[in-house]
Amino acid sequence: MKYTALTAIAAITFATSGAFAQTTSPANPSPAGGVKLSQSECTNVWQRANPSGAASLTQAQAAPYVSDFKAANPDGDNTIDQNEWMAACNKGLVRSSSGSGSSTGSSGSN
Repeated sequence: MKYTALTAIAAITFATSGAFAQTTSPANPSPAGGVKLSQSECTNVWQRANPSGAASLTQAQAAPYVSDFKAANPDGDNTIDQNEWMAACNKGLVRSSSGSGSSTGSSGSN
């Protein structure tokens, strides 16, 4: 009886451990649930967020693209420079679009 219970526990542990071992899927989502962008995409989004070519972005400028400004700004200076941007992007904290994905329009026809 003890052997059967231990075998069942081991089987469950083994079966579920694969789900925890893989933190990203083939589409590169970050462990936090966002989509992890490629280096090229990170650079392109930086350029979109920073069309003037400034050395850094304020929180207001970065907000449409950065999901967690505090985590993306480890030095706490209230701006994100390109190095911090790329590090945040590699963690999945940067979105490729400033849109939220939600829509207020209606669909269908009358």
